[in-house]
Amino acid sequence: MSDAQALKWKTRLVRGYPGREFDIEFWQEQGDDAIFQAAWEMVELAEEVKHGRKPSFQRSVTELRKVRR
Repeated sequence: MSDAQALKWKTRLVRGYPGREFDIEFWQEQGDDAIFQAAWEMVELAEEVKHGRKPSFQRSVTELRKVRR
């Protein structure tokens, strides 16, 4: 199945201020990976609009160690 065939559209018609139920249901159906990808796209867009660059991680960490408990 191609990506185009796998796409499903979800729409709604509202009057006044809509509740969040539709949005919550939609994103829960998408799964964790899609939620993370959408959130990261917003981070990239915000950084590009605000600072004109892609986001980067701080490079102040020089060493990682596993902590045993």
